[in-house]
Amino acid sequence: MSSLPLPDKATLLRVLLENEGRAMVCLDATRVGVDVPRRFSSDPGLMLVFNVNMPQPIEILPHCVASELRFGGIPHYCVIPFDAVWSIFNPDTNHGMVWPDDMPESVRHSHGVLQLPLQPVYPNEPIMVGVANEMASFAESAPVVEARPQLRLIEGGQQEGEVQAASSSTVVKGGRPNLRLVE
Repeated sequence: MSSLPLPDKATLLRVLLENEGRAMVCLDATRVGVDVPRRFSSDPGLMLVFNVNMPQPIEILPHCVASELRFGGIPHYCVIPFDAVWSIFNPDTNHGMVWPDDMPESVRHSHGVLQLPLQPVYPNEPIMVGVANEMASFAESAPVVEARPQLRLIEGGQQEGEVQAASSSTVVKGGRPNLRLVE
């Protein structure tokens, strides 16, 4: 297995959302700083799907991802620190990564992932792991799909709900951005 460094979680999430439109984030909801509905806060194997077509913006910060998600139709503003994330992948294409050092032992044992380094989380589904070089080249060379919204930098001082003028490829119905990169 290659000894290349794993890509950072924020970059991988952004690449998957920009190029594939959807990403499943697997996290340990018991970790400090995770804000999800109370009924899920004890789940070390919580899986949340982020989609660029969601009407709510997705904020990808260097240390966390935040967005209003729906749980049984009930909205909840979720904050997921990347320290709590142990896998990010697209469930349709299986492109993504597993960070085994961040995976809770209970999840590792329940999914049969006992040998390190990198192993698929679900042994019967070939989630791409250990491919930092492929993800890096994918991020640099993937064609931009015109129909999908693209990230844009929102300058400071903007109030919640305000939208800066943008091209039609970056704004969805209702004039709200799909994905917002905050540095």
